[in-house]
Amino acid sequence: MHRCSRLSFSSLVLVIIGLLTVGMLPGAAAQRSSSGPVAVVNLNGVMVGLNERADAEARLRAKGEAIRAEVEIRQTSLRAMEEKFRALTDQVAKLTAEEQLDSELIQFMAWDELMKQELDGERAWMLEKLYIDIMTAVKSMADAEGIDLVLVHDGVREIQTNMDPESPPLEYQVRQQIAMRRIAFAAPRIDRTQDVIIRMNNAYSPGSP
Repeated sequence: MHRCSRLSFSSLVLVIIGLLTVGMLPGAAAQRSSSGPVAVVNLNGVMVGLNERADAEARLRAKGEAIRAEVEIRQTSLRAMEEKFRALTDQVAKLTAEEQLDSELIQFMAWDELMKQELDGERAWMLEKLYIDIMTAVKSMADAEGIDLVLVHDGVREIQTNMDPESPPLEYQVRQQIAMRRIAFAAPRIDRTQDVIIRMNNAYSPGSP
């Protein structure tokens, strides 16, 4: 009887040691802990509400207007050159004027294309920077509040189609929108879009590049 008690006590000790060992294994604490909250963010909604985006858009609009004004000036100059060319009667002078007109027209077209590419590049850079800034703000919010997962959700559940003859077939439009959807439902209480907007607007300095 005494020997049986010793065996039972020894077995109990081994079981306790085994449980302690498992508890000390890497990742065991993470496996035991419950997951933190989940949140969703509407990226487009955040961008619309950002002071940073509004300032960037204003700068791009100003640059676009300046370019359009320069386009009008150059086009007026080209029209004047063309009228002068048409009024010439001397063939030698007319040939020289035609070569100059062609040269100016080529330069204008090259400049116009360069300006379009430059504006497009700046818009792309603006969107990329906003996206990076939003992702940084979302991570900062998640770290501060113990949020384990933040999903992008546009909040739209309806399928929208375009009946314009130039648009893709309706079936393709529907299939494409369904394929893009990743979240079937998100409760309004986990939508943190406004929190991200407030966080970013508070941190934004208009004088920053």
